[in-house]
Amino acid sequence: MTDAKCMNRAVELAGKGRGLASPGALVGAVVVKDGAIVGEGFYTWDGVTHAEARALEAAGRRAAGGTLFVTMEPCSHHGRTPPCVETIVRSGISTVMAATPDPNPAVDGRGFRAMRDAGIRVEVGLGAEEAGRVNEAFLHATRNRRPFGVLKVGMTLDGKIATASGESRWITSEESRARVHELRHAADALLTGSGTILKDDPLLTDRSGRKRRRPLIRAVIDRRGRVGNDRRIFSEPGAVVYTRAAGREPNAGRNVVTGTTDLPDVVADLARRGVQTLMLECGPDLAFDAMRSGIVDKIVAFVAPIILGGREVPAFGSEGVRTLTEAFQLDGWEVDPVGPDLMVTGYVHRNH
Repeated sequence: MTDAKCMNRAVELAGKGRGLASPGALVGAVVVKDGAIVGEGFYTWDGVTHAEARALEAAGRRAAGGTLFVTMEPCSHHGRTPPCVETIVRSGISTVMAATPDPNPAVDGRGFRAMRDAGIRVEVGLGAEEAGRVNEAFLHATRNRRPFGVLKVGMTLDGKIATASGESRWITSEESRARVHELRHAADALLTGSGTILKDDPLLTDRSGRKRRRPLIRAVIDRRGRVGNDRRIFSEPGAVVYTRAAGREPNAGRNVVTGTTDLPDVVADLARRGVQTLMLECGPDLAFDAMRSGIVDKIVAFVAPIILGGREVPAFGSEGVRTLTEAFQLDGWEVDPVGPDLMVTGYVHRNH
């Protein structure tokens, strides 16, 4: 088994922590001895034990003289668990292959130094791109102290999200909608505007069918206090309303934050609630305003092979940009078929 295949397996294991690890990192680990995997592990927040310790425990005595493949730098400090580096040293592991450093200031190279000081061979960088992509939310939130913003858009080939009469269910396919629920499962919170709630009355819940460790926060920006308690989003706990309207009281299904609806303030409040990944599913004006405010880091657009025509209901609204030099560019974009649709994924390039 090649080193690349071993690290790919560690990355695959890390992904099993989606919905279960936040606000921690997605980490996978594999112990290899004599060309065979002898131990595996991945991290979940409620499971507490780190991926490296799980993999080493599974390997037992077979770990001695083996290689540990791990998607992120092992910790060297006491937190919710003892330092992973101490466990690795005691195991007799001879080599550690780590995909990425841990940007957490409590780690940030200290784990690598401690293992090298203990005589362990340490190599960093194998599978860095793949591991970084799986763990992009944690890495971003740790470095920038802001949730990783994912804007989801469902639109026609000519960039519309509804017909001239407002009909929008369903523009994209059942396969695309299933993929959206996978995105929701990976998120800690959804953000939308009052217009979406009043028009579509969505639930905005995670219906992926997968286990998650904490309820999905469903946040609504309702500047004028137009959204009543009878809306479906309040039928389950976890809804938060941001408004400037006085006299808006919470009920069993909603928490009201009065006084701010500015996007940076809303995002800062969600960060204080432990949100690592923020997914936006909203109307055209809020979508563009979110882009302009700098809270969107990734765009996932589901494009249906239909054309509606007309000038109404574009995917992005507000006042737009005046010149091409102000345009938002996407880097690292990919296009994948999802049923009859195309899923276009890209990262927002901060060139403006």
